[in-house]
Amino acid sequence: MTKTVLFWRHGQTDFNVEGRFQGQSDVPLNDVGRAQAEDAARGLVDLGPELIVSSDLSRAAETADSLARLTCVEPVRDKRLREAAFGEWEGSTRAEVAATWSAELSEWAAGADIAPPGGESRSESGRRVAAAITDIVESTAAETVAIVAHGAVLRGAAEIFLGLRGTGRIGVLRNCAHGEFGYTGGAWVLRSWGAVAR
Repeated sequence: MTKTVLFWRHGQTDFNVEGRFQGQSDVPLNDVGRAQAEDAARGLVDLGPELIVSSDLSRAAETADSLARLTCVEPVRDKRLREAAFGEWEGSTRAEVAATWSAELSEWAAGADIAPPGGESRSESGRRVAAAITDIVESTAAETVAIVAHGAVLRGAAEIFLGLRGTGRIGVLRNCAHGEFGYTGGAWVLRSWGAVAR
């Protein structure tokens, strides 16, 4: 049986607007993000998710709740789906990070697989979330699963599933955009990436 797995990024937060590293800090949706989530959920409901699993961070959880209300599916929270840990960079803008870690930020921005001080590398967070998604999908009978999480880790997991070498090979989903995979016993097929349901 081929399952449909939706990768849905949370709605906008004030940190998104300000260009701050959010990481695992619990930053809530702003009013625009709540409206984005409600709008996107109305489009995603037609895909018939039978299981909705989100990061336990409030921005992803609240986004998932907007879909859960329309599907009457109780959402599950899973801390393994949290965003990459950005360590000492969390809460700062790129300009603020550059004042202390200029070389490291330049390497990271160029796609290097480095960990911010006290944080995770792209490959570490990608592997963590890819393993969690695989576990979720393989342990359910649901044919359509919505994974509601964060931009960096959804991209990282997608790159792993597609066997792409290196990081930054596909774009980060914008707020409330989604990707769709087909999954058949260990084989992942990308059906779409970056759509915004309406």
